[in-house]
Amino acid sequence: ADLTAAEEEAIKNFEELSAAKTKEIEAGGAAIEAKTERKGKVGLEIVALKEDLDDTAKSMADDKKFLQDLDKNCATKKQEWEERSRTRADELLAIADTIKLLNDDDALELFKQTLPSPSLLQTKTTVRAVRQKALEVLRAARGRSDPRMDLVMLALSG
Repeated sequence: ADLTAAEEEAIKNFEELSAAKTKEIEAGGAAIEAKTERKGKVGLEIVALKEDLDDTAKSMADDKKFLQDLDKNCATKKQEWEERSRTRADELLAIADTIKLLNDDDALELFKQTLPSPSLLQTKTTVRAVRQKALEVLRAARGRSDPRMDLVMLALSG
């Protein structure tokens, strides 16, 4: 009877151990599946991150090239601005010297001697005034009998 009890005890222990190991195997299988799934997701994330890194590196290279071009263009524009500023300063100085020279009394006297008449004044003439003047000249020359002059007078009179 002791042997049977020991045998039954061993069978019971074996069945408990077998059930525990079965549970461990199932738990290990579930863990393997979860880890395999996680590994797949992480692998996809790694691929996506590598692509993102590659895109970011390309973008960074483009940005660096743009920055270099921008630096070069800024330097060129700065030089052009400095040159324009110097030229403008020189022009302003020349204008100031010219105004000073023209406002000088000696320049006024020289100008008066050079141009005794107001020949630099602008005059405005109209078509009507020109016609009137032409008619006056033709009437003054009317003593000569020329049919061409009569025709021109008739055309000017309207």
